[in-house]
Amino acid sequence: MILFALLATASLAQAPQAAGLLDATPETYQAPVIRPFEPPSDFGREVEAQGDAGGDWRRSPLTAPVVVEDYAGDYEVSPGDGQTAYDQGVAQAEIDADRLSGPLDGRWRVADADGRPLLSFALTDRGEGRRIEGAWRRLDARGASTAEGPAGPAGFDGAAAVVPLAGGELHLRAVGRGWSGELVQNGRARPVTVARPG
Repeated sequence: MILFALLATASLAQAPQAAGLLDATPETYQAPVIRPFEPPSDFGREVEAQGDAGGDWRRSPLTAPVVVEDYAGDYEVSPGDGQTAYDQGVAQAEIDADRLSGPLDGRWRVADADGRPLLSFALTDRGEGRRIEGAWRRLDARGASTAEGPAGPAGFDGAAAVVPLAGGELHLRAVGRGWSGELVQNGRARPVTVARPG
């Protein structure tokens, strides 16, 4: 038994270190301090009709599809307190996540000076100096041989954001609700604008 433990320790000491081989976000999941809203256990299976009307309106749990002709009056009952609280919890969680996100978070489209789309990319920027990373894909037909790849890790050099891409990088400065700057590839810089798609 002792021999086995010594051999295991020796093999672990000789094993190459895997640190640095994977270039991914080093953070592991941590449960939120405040748990998100959880609906009650009977959510969606209530026997009593929800809504403000009160009365003795009852509905049985659905066991088969309901055709439109079966409805008398409104198509849906008013949401109950549980459903309203759930919807508010989801909306608040989205607002909180957006508030904590950094300025580069989300989907972006890169266009040249004439407005022709060059690239599309999506970044995860969780703010507070955390790692900014994502992916990009080429939108112009006459682009380089690489059509897509990882974007980042991006960072800020003063007020300018630098987003590394395969074969180049974006140098961006915030302008209004988007960014402007240069796409640097093969030592050449092209002026670009970066905005949300659509």
